[in-house]
Amino acid sequence: MQQQGKWFYGWWVVIGGILIMAVMHSLLTTCWGLYVKPVTADMGFSRGAFALCSTIISGVTVFLSPYMGKWLAKKNTRLIHSICIIGMALSYAAFSLATSITHFYIIAFFMGAFSCGAVALPVSIIITNWFVKKRGLAISLALAGSGFGGAVISPIMTQVMQGYGWRESFVVFGILMAVVSLPMALFVMKKSPESMGLKPYGSEEASAVKAEKTANLSAAASDISLAEAKKQGFFWAYIFGIFALCFVGFGSLSQLAAYLADAHDPVFAAAMLSLFLIVVTPGKISLGWVYDKFGTRLGTAYICIIFILSFVCMLYPESKPLMYVMAVLYGLGICSGTVCPPVMTAAMFGSKHYGEIYGFINLFVYVGAALSVPAIALVYDQTGSYYMAWLLCIALCAVSLVALLYSDRQCRVFMSKRLRETA
Repeated sequence: MQQQGKWFYGWWVVIGGILIMAVMHSLLTTCWGLYVKPVTADMGFSRGAFALCSTIISGVTVFLSPYMGKWLAKKNTRLIHSICIIGMALSYAAFSLATSITHFYIIAFFMGAFSCGAVALPVSIIITNWFVKKRGLAISLALAGSGFGGAVISPIMTQVMQGYGWRESFVVFGILMAVVSLPMALFVMKKSPESMGLKPYGSEEASAVKAEKTANLSAAASDISLAEAKKQGFFWAYIFGIFALCFVGFGSLSQLAAYLADAHDPVFAAAMLSLFLIVVTPGKISLGWVYDKFGTRLGTAYICIIFILSFVCMLYPESKPLMYVMAVLYGLGICSGTVCPPVMTAAMFGSKHYGEIYGFINLFVYVGAALSVPAIALVYDQTGSYYMAWLLCIALCAVSLVALLYSDRQCRVFMSKRLRETA
């Protein structure tokens, strides 16, 4: 982790990303489910109605992602990132003032607008600029912060809500967002190594560059613009695979806490949630290592199969031993939604146009989130259980695996052809 005999600054950027993800992402997604029961019980909403908050947040992100990716890559990244963090923190705290479902929806709109430029997108773009070698590990380390943060914040949030109420919880953790994340954006998350007179990690290692060209041809892919990528069928197959995988991840995660609370007593449910969140951190790190070591195809197959097995366990909620197995498998599988899109995008399309391409792909990540959260909640509202929802998740994971493997293979074929034509 050194460059020219010194500690490479890029690893400080990774640490900054870890802290941002630990607070911002866990509060936005992982811990959001803890509000479902207390808010709906107090305000008289259905779970489906409350789930629309997540849909609005994701929906706004859908429209902003392509633009935000370009802005973060080409304009003042620090300024944009800092403004978005402040806006997201204020929006989160503002939920405490809501007195109707309409208020929740209005605040969710602003939450979505600011979250787009505050959390995973800027972290992924900045870290991609800093790393050529060990990029998968670096990105997964940063994204793993959400699992660590969720494991720490979840029990604290539960205690705050039980002792003071859900409104006070929104205020407390809104403040936490700003206190932890804003200093990282201002002082740690440097846009690129060139801004500090450095080069990306591993860029000077000729053998690593040669191996990368042979393994996944990302050096050739780096010349592909978004406009050119849109003309390729494998690009749209890739987007569909990412969409399906994120549909499953966001939708199931939004209801996991409620699913466990329905099936068992609160103590057991909290224990399973904590176990799952503890597994998420090493799960994301290990997935990044698998991608670096074995490539995108084996890495994607591994994580999709693990995810499918976790939902098979969910079909039998009455078995406590199986719930332990589920928590571990789900903790590994849920990493797909955060690690797969940035790592696979960088591996397939390179870093030159990464901000532009990943911003566009991130649109479909949140389309999946926007549609899945109310869909899973609606299944529960209509059937009184999550059984059919988990069957849907199993099917979509399988379809996603096929689409992603196909797109990866066709991308390699396309790049090989380009190399022959330009040789």
